[in-house]
Amino acid sequence: MMAAMTTPTEQPSRPAPLVRTEMLGSGLALVTIDDPRAPHNTITPAFAAALSDELDELDRSAKVKAIVLRSGKPESFLAGANIEFVRSLRFAKDAEDVSREIGTRFARIARSKKPIVACVHGPVLGGGFELTLACTATVASDDPKTVFGLPEVKLGLIPAANGLLRVAERAGLRTAIDLGLSGRNIRAEAAMALGLCDDVVSEAIVLDTACELALRLASRPELRKSLPRKRLQRSAHADGGGQPGNALSAIAARALLEKNPIGRSVLFKRARETAAARTRGHYPATDHVLDVLERFGGRGFRSAATLEARLFGELVVSETAHRSIELFFAETALKKDTGLAPGEAATAHAIERVGVVGAGLMGAGIAAVTVQAGISTRMKDRDDAHLGRGLRYVKEVLDARVRRGAMSPLERDQAFGALEGTVEPSGFRRADLVIEAVFEDVELKREIVRTIEELVPETCVIASNTASLPIAKIAAAASHPERIVGMHYARPVPNVRLVEVVRTKQTDPNALATAVALAKRQGKTVIVVNDGYGFYTTRALIPFFGEALRLVAEGVAIESIDEAVVDWGFPKGPLLLLDELGIDLAEHFANSAHAAFGDRMRPPAVFGELARDDRRGRKNGRGFYMHRTGSRSGSPIRVDDTIYSTLLTMPRKKPMPEEIQLRCTLAMINEAFRCLDEGILRSPRDGDLGAVLALGFPAFRGGPFRYVDVLGASEVLRRTRSLEQRFGARFEPAPLLVDMARHGKRSYG
Repeated sequence: MMAAMTTPTEQPSRPAPLVRTEMLGSGLALVTIDDPRAPHNTITPAFAAALSDELDELDRSAKVKAIVLRSGKPESFLAGANIEFVRSLRFAKDAEDVSREIGTRFARIARSKKPIVACVHGPVLGGGFELTLACTATVASDDPKTVFGLPEVKLGLIPAANGLLRVAERAGLRTAIDLGLSGRNIRAEAAMALGLCDDVVSEAIVLDTACELALRLASRPELRKSLPRKRLQRSAHADGGGQPGNALSAIAARALLEKNPIGRSVLFKRARETAAARTRGHYPATDHVLDVLERFGGRGFRSAATLEARLFGELVVSETAHRSIELFFAETALKKDTGLAPGEAATAHAIERVGVVGAGLMGAGIAAVTVQAGISTRMKDRDDAHLGRGLRYVKEVLDARVRRGAMSPLERDQAFGALEGTVEPSGFRRADLVIEAVFEDVELKREIVRTIEELVPETCVIASNTASLPIAKIAAAASHPERIVGMHYARPVPNVRLVEVVRTKQTDPNALATAVALAKRQGKTVIVVNDGYGFYTTRALIPFFGEALRLVAEGVAIESIDEAVVDWGFPKGPLLLLDELGIDLAEHFANSAHAAFGDRMRPPAVFGELARDDRRGRKNGRGFYMHRTGSRSGSPIRVDDTIYSTLLTMPRKKPMPEEIQLRCTLAMINEAFRCLDEGILRSPRDGDLGAVLALGFPAFRGGPFRYVDVLGASEVLRRTRSLEQRFGARFEPAPLLVDMARHGKRSYG
């Protein structure tokens, strides 16, 4: 390669440039973006200025015919906005100005007289995606790591560099609404099908292909002019279900829906209704995504871009964005956390083979996320019938990922090929880690552990997937209790990101590190907790359920309870969650918690009435709601009104929703503080992430500990004391909460 066209004079005191250019011959300029101070490239005003100034200079140069833009990072293109910088913005006007400046600079890139082709490998997210959309064309690698997305809504924000508008231009308003509201990632092949990427090739030739395309676009201007038409045809082909004959009708249907005021009105009315049902008004970013796109549809790009900058500024300083960004940084920190205590050293064993005992929904779910990680897995159950159901469930999980575009059919087949089913335990002789996932019975789990110990090598880690049983009790009969850990996966395993890895006083740090490493390879966020009944998430959930059950017994309507809690921010109400978990299993948890913690955890009497009427929830179609037997969708038909006669009560009380919210949420929050005070949790950070990811605690409130910091410990204590006076020991404030209120402390300093 030739020397850099614009090479700053190297001085020891000057930072390395964010952008460098090389001439490759034939008038082709290769521009590499590479922030030397960070593992990933991110967008800041300084980066945007450096890039657009460089591209402006190349656009003016007579020596340059075409430009290729690539990343100097081997595993990513551009990860989006620099969140530290975004968090530093204190005033809405400052954030608005930043958005407008970067949007203006990207607009200059879009107007370049010379073709600019983005060459991408790895994540292309947020502002990185917006940058590629401003380029003339994009060539992407077919690597599974190469994904496109606009995830800003997950941080309580909206895209700020006109990317939403460019998605709408290329793929239509419906696609822009989908990507903007969901924040989901799409693979390169899906992006190409939608007209958001122009070619997908193997990583080995992605740069060569981008260079060839750039020169071809430079020498044949008609090809550049034809790109919008080709993208429209591809996205219409996708709208038409992939059938060539449907593409023209899809184009016509899109025009009918999106190009006239009546069609757009219907489209946005439906989108707003759907968004409102999901967010209950707690996430203003979803409304603002629709505001910007509706402005684009009615008044064009420039007007929508102006609105986008103003709304971005408002959101940056909102409480929702602050809490969401705090959770983002907490989860980022956990990715680097080994789970070890300060000063503790350990080495995670290499994991090539995993065994799973139990092929029910939990065991099969664990097997599914393990083979998705590319790990050979052997799943065992007691007979072929149970094993067959487990294998079928794994296949369904993988098929669903193919339908969503999260994996290719070939990748699905490779993952399923890594799974073996067996009714004999002998296949575990070479396992590096074995997870038992049988019923919540301590003697059964002890027996399974003893059987595994006789088969596996000495270095094999044995994990118990239990939601409640203390790991020390399960390990008590083991020959080597030091290699036994807990791995509590929340259900449904493929969908819930959290795993609690549980250590006992005897757990070997190497075993702990190995379990944490496996869960991370499975794509999970891991919190390490100390042993104890229910650990953290189950223990915090029990009083939440208990308070909802007591409200039903007092004569409050089932739907009123669930609606009030959903209105507070939970995705589902506690009674629907009870149905999904299994009322019988929840009763088992509650009785065990009573034995462990005494009267303050005394279970509601209604559990007995529900058991006598064989109400187990979704698993047998009878619970607080009526369910379609065998359905895994989680969508109930309706409230089962016959449950009131079972409980010898009728809906007669209509408390304010705030009363329901106060009782249910403070029951959970108070128990979370007890878990931290007793050393079950290592930190408020782990408690907040655990509650948000596994329990559905509202992300916009930041988790139990952040919520108390915002409201004030003294105020939370006042409310808890009031409930204690009315309802007794179950609302006795956690000692930590009392101490924080007395001394004006905060969970986060």
